[in-house]
Amino acid sequence: MLAAGNKAVTGGARPLLVSPLDYPSRPCTLLRATESQAAVGPAPSTSGASGAISVKQKLELLQQLKQRSTSAIERQQAADVYKSGAPRMVDARMYQAAIDMQRKMSEKLSESNMYTSHLEQRLEECHEDLEAAYDFMKKISMEFGTTGRLAESTAAAVRFGVDKEDSVTKVQALTERLHYLEQVVLKSRDAFKSRVPQRVPITWVGVASEVRLVGDFDDWTRGVELSVSDMDNDGSLRTFEGTVPLLPGRYQVKFLVDGEWRLAPDWPMENDEVGETNNVLTVEW
Repeated sequence: MLAAGNKAVTGGARPLLVSPLDYPSRPCTLLRATESQAAVGPAPSTSGASGAISVKQKLELLQQLKQRSTSAIERQQAADVYKSGAPRMVDARMYQAAIDMQRKMSEKLSESNMYTSHLEQRLEECHEDLEAAYDFMKKISMEFGTTGRLAESTAAAVRFGVDKEDSVTKVQALTERLHYLEQVVLKSRDAFKSRVPQRVPITWVGVASEVRLVGDFDDWTRGVELSVSDMDNDGSLRTFEGTVPLLPGRYQVKFLVDGEWRLAPDWPMENDEVGETNNVLTVEW
């Protein structure tokens, strides 16, 4: 028999009805405190029947919470630093593309600087040639003045002179002077001819889209691009032609075909100082 209030209940035919008001409210409060402590960690034990927490225990609890909060913030900051420092896949590709672009621009800049240096050297040579030509023309003008005066004296001796031997001597002197002047002019002409570029035709036949002749005539920098002049029926075999202005001399050259170095099999070949095989192009006067 169970007692509920002042009434007696017997047997098991009727269920026991108990009102929630018959139980104290303290266990619910303890349940909520237990759930809160499970979230933040174990709380210090309480003393006394009332369950009050002392000031020291509160301070210890606050210190523990502060330490946990500080640790969580430090872990979050470390994760943020890693995420910001580690490049993403897209950033890595963009970075690699920028590196490749910088490398290509550096190569182009180096090539342009070498070509500019070559042009400056050629400009200095042309300046020297102009100075030599000016000096030659100055000497020739003086020689023509002297020869002209000799010719006038000879003509006067032949026309008005009575001494035939003197006239013959002056004519011979004038002839020798003219012959000497002719030799000087011819020698200077040959010297200047070696400084005049010759237009050399170049031809390449093969399967290609772009062909360029490169060599030591411009210090292996830009070279000269050849143009398509003819192709076969299916368009695969093409003939590339171009005209290269070169000074008389002997050059080592190669063909740059679609970015790859090629040699003309029907041209002479020789090795350079580092053992590379190149074609030989000879330009004559």
